[in-house]
Amino acid sequence: MGPWWMTGLCAIWALAVAIYDVRQRRVPNALLTLLAIPAVLTLVVNHRGLLGAGIGDSLAGLVVGSAPLLAGYFIRQVGAGDVKLSGLQGLVLGMGDSLKALLISGIVLGVMTAFALFDLQRREQARPLRIPAAVALVIGFIAVQLAAQLVDYLPSGWGI
Repeated sequence: MGPWWMTGLCAIWALAVAIYDVRQRRVPNALLTLLAIPAVLTLVVNHRGLLGAGIGDSLAGLVVGSAPLLAGYFIRQVGAGDVKLSGLQGLVLGMGDSLKALLISGIVLGVMTAFALFDLQRREQARPLRIPAAVALVIGFIAVQLAAQLVDYLPSGWGI
């Protein structure tokens, strides 16, 4: 995992995306570009991703991050911004961490959906659910980064 300050900047960026999605129910390309440009430039110049993943690992993360949400996009369950966000997170994290982030995000999205359905049932309304998926994606992204940073600072005898 990359330096702590890069992890912090990525987390701040991710929080901004989540807040925007909660308020506007969309993920703007301008916010995605703020991370995409340095992520791609770092890959090209340093042959490493922003958080230290190699080129192949980063590109595999891009595919792994995008694929599940692309399927959701085709059946109109997530927006294009969510697909791009997940792919960009995969590019930054690399394949292994991208899979971990997607697993966490899936669990969070399932919990969010359950609460939203319960709320709709309680109110007896029949309107379509619009859950900000970027929130779940961001939680998975930040959780994986924080876990990696914590592991880096554990004493070496802990065996993790």
